[in-house]
Amino acid sequence: MAEEEIQEATASPEVSEDTTAEAVATAPVESAAEEDTDTGGQPQNLEFLLDVPVKLTAELGSSKMTMQELLDLNLGAVVQLDQPANANVDVFVNHKLVARGEVVVAEDNFGIRIKEIVSKS
Repeated sequence: MAEEEIQEATASPEVSEDTTAEAVATAPVESAAEEDTDTGGQPQNLEFLLDVPVKLTAELGSSKMTMQELLDLNLGAVVQLDQPANANVDVFVNHKLVARGEVVVAEDNFGIRIKEIVSKS
């Protein structure tokens, strides 16, 4: 009796041929060969994503402190970070590490010169 219940529970529901054929017929079909790459090497179907804003953040380093040490900070206080002054800066896009670089001064603003692109793996 227990084997029959297990077989019934694991059996897949039947699907009629009409329903399967309809699902296949209405599914959009795209191939890599059909993509138009006239937009600077970017597939045209992804062009709408190029205007999506993302948040780029550069992290110089970090520091651990107690709540009391945080409350004791005043104007002009120096917080020592865990990175040396010549260390690379991590560059994040939407909280995902994408590159490393060095801090530079561009006119009157700070900037980051990219020295390494972080691979996907």
